[in-house]
Amino acid sequence: MIKSPLDSFGEWTDMSVFLEAKPRAELASLFVDVPPGFREKSVEQQENRRLKYSDINVVNVTDNYIRIGAPPTPEALLKREKEAAQSSSSNNGVNAKKQQRERSLSASGSVPSSPTKKCNKKGKKGEKSDFKASRFGATLRDMSIKASTLCSPTFGDSAGRIFMCKVSVEPLNSSPLVQKTAHRLASDVNKQEKLEEFAARAVPRITCAKCKLGILSEEYIMTIGCLPDDEFLSTTQSADFFCRDSCGAGCDPDKHNHQKREELKANPKWLPNEKKVMISYANSVIHKLSVQEGNVIVDEKTKNIKCAGCKCQLGRIQKNHPDLYTFNHVATIMTSGPKKIPFVDRLNMPQLSIFMSQLILNGCEVQASMKLVIRTLDKVPYMLVWLLDSYVVIANGNLEGLRSEDDEGTVLTPFPAIKLLYKVFNNSTAISDPRANGEDTSVGLIDLPLPCCEMLIELLLRSSLRSPPACRAVGQFFVGYLQIDDHIKDFSL
Repeated sequence: MIKSPLDSFGEWTDMSVFLEAKPRAELASLFVDVPPGFREKSVEQQENRRLKYSDINVVNVTDNYIRIGAPPTPEALLKREKEAAQSSSSNNGVNAKKQQRERSLSASGSVPSSPTKKCNKKGKKGEKSDFKASRFGATLRDMSIKASTLCSPTFGDSAGRIFMCKVSVEPLNSSPLVQKTAHRLASDVNKQEKLEEFAARAVPRITCAKCKLGILSEEYIMTIGCLPDDEFLSTTQSADFFCRDSCGAGCDPDKHNHQKREELKANPKWLPNEKKVMISYANSVIHKLSVQEGNVIVDEKTKNIKCAGCKCQLGRIQKNHPDLYTFNHVATIMTSGPKKIPFVDRLNMPQLSIFMSQLILNGCEVQASMKLVIRTLDKVPYMLVWLLDSYVVIANGNLEGLRSEDDEGTVLTPFPAIKLLYKVFNNSTAISDPRANGEDTSVGLIDLPLPCCEMLIELLLRSSLRSPPACRAVGQFFVGYLQIDDHIKDFSL
């Protein structure tokens, strides 16, 4: 099982915290898990009524900090300082005696004069085990919490564990959150600089992601070119499909200055050849002469391509260009340069989530729909995704024990993500659901290799487990998130 980018701190558990801000909303939603020992009044005492603000005296929110547990009294702080001073003095005495003993032993040659790293580690572990925190907290980076705007505090579950409230948050040293279209988000995620940097290394290698079987022939030293977008060879006006299939040049050749059919050719700048591979953000496009024929299986009827070793779906033949093969970056591993640096690192979960979010955003833009059915290359529907908001900003983690009020605790780094409703189909719902069987024409369709579909489903399920239990489902849909950038400060707002 892989770890989701939203699962960096594990699943929702004791003392988890989750903050979600939206561009169009004035207030963000804050959720904090409060174990029973931190509540002044137990849930049993609050029979058949909802907990009110007067019953909650355990959650403290300031401009950059989130704390649970009652703050220490002046007497407790004074006592803690005395204990710390006594422990430091006793430790100094013990260390002095220990050093004197080591000097005497080293003079006799029985033991080494300096302690080993192993001994030091044991000592540190012992010190940490003696510490029992009574107050836990986290620090929010890159954003500021307006504590004076906190409102609607309550517990969001019947057990009285999930504290929830509304509060205003603002980015630090950046513009306010603004609404964006799917096209703008896809453009922001699909950074051309990353493609150009990857292509500059040259020496491409492509293998099956599952069995590592080589796909690209290494007979020639090849170069890498960049396509402007994922659908460039299928929809761009620079390709030969436009005059042949869209505007009808065959019936009016004079208007397009085409005297012969042979002149209707795509610009070779955008097409791969035996010594050049083209890449976009989602796929790599290869000429069939560059592919090791014995390592792939091409279905002439469906135009799908499978690995000859593990029989996994890898890609398909390019529409309008039968000599070009398209391979998905998740189903295959494409590397460049002598160090074989991968374009999509399957072990780098934030990068993998960003890749998946780009697929969803680009699909919404191309299909002109916020609802998409994800299918395999064999046209089998796997799941339905519904893009809710253009994007949200999320910060999550687990509160850590504080030794003093100056400790930061867990550092929460907010990042932008797209918020989705999703539904996974089974055999019966794939036939009966109108959005899966094609009866609902408002739903767009995306065909992906099976390994890519499975990866997308797992990432969304993991993100749901990281969310507060009260926010994981809406009706028959689950709620999931996909990261679209590492930090909010790097995201053009």
